[in-house]
Parts: sequence; structure tokens; C-alpha cells
Amino acid sequence: MTHRKKVTGIILSGGKSSRMGREKGLVEYQGKALIEYSIDALRTVCDELIISSGNDCYSYLGIPIVNDEVENCGPIGGIYTCMKAVPSDIYLVVSCDVPNITSHLFSNLLSVLDQNEAVIPIDANNKFQPLVACYSSTCLPVFESELKEGRLKMMKLLEKLKVLYHKIPPEVDSNGSNLFFNANTPDDIEK
Repeated sequence: MTHRKKVTGIILSGGKSSRMGREKGLVEYQGKALIEYSIDALRTVCDELIISSGNDCYSYLGIPIVNDEVENCGPIGGIYTCMKAVPSDIYLVVSCDVPNITSHLFSNLLSVLDQNEAVIPIDANNKFQPLVACYSSTCLPVFESELKEGRLKMMKLLEKLKVLYHKIPPEVDSNGSNLFFNANTPDDIEK
């Protein structure tokens, strides 16, 4: 009897939102809060969802909020704290400001994880997207080590993992180059 792996979705919303000028995940985009797009994309492929944030403004969503164990450590700190707080086999990570992502994308990432420790999508512009990605629980010690050593760059952390850099197939990327659109400023929202 094979055991089904537990998949937990981590929504990163711990940034300062300085370019947006207010809590980024709550900014309305095409009729709903940015963070709700991330939730919708993860909900059907995850057993559990958690939000990495130092702000309880997301409590209305009914999803557990995990505060960073070590403050001001960026995505590495948020991912590490969530992995430690909620044991799981696999973590799907997404920032709160990418409204065009889909559950189809996350299903695709899960399907190619296999023996890798992480699957990092490559977008239509050939850029790596480590904050819309899939991580195995085996990554936890590397996140912990990088955090303890004060090394907070995701791309450097990835060098220490067995990573599959995965070009997203056209049938998954129906938005073309906009699949990973990142809303950072009020101008981005108005476009």
C-alpha cells in the first residue's frame, strides 16, 4: 500500500509592500484581492493552505497565518517557518501577487517533482520563478542552514538542492508571458 503524499500550499505575503504603498495581498485586481488568486490556484491541489505573513489582516480568509520565526529574512525565512510549522511531504509555494497562475500550473509542477528536491518553473521569457514553485520537505535543512548563516538569496539556496528547472509546456501556460505577471505597484494593477 503506497501512502499518498501530503501537499501543503504556502502563500507568501510577508513583504513590506513598499512599492504598492499598502498591504499587497489585499489590493483588488479584477474584482478580488490579489491573495485570493493564489488561494484559488492552490486550493484544488493542496491538502492544506497556510499564509506566511506578519499581518493578521488575512484572518478573514480562514486560513492559518504563520509569522516568520526570524523577521526580515525574506522568502527564505517565510518558507522555512511555514515548513517547520506545518509538516508535509511537498510544499507548493506562491507569492501573493501573481494573479494569473493556475491550479493547472501547480499540478504540472507536482507531476515532475519525482526524485528532485525542487521544481522551479522557467517562464516564457526564460526567467526562473522560485517563488511560484514546488519544494520537497527534504529542503528544510537547507532553508534552515541558509537562514542561520544569513544567506537570504533564493537562487544561491537553489544551488544546494537537486532542482529541476522546468520549462512550462504551452498547454499549461495559456496566458503566455503573462502567467507569472507580478503586481508590485499601483501601475501594475491598472494595466
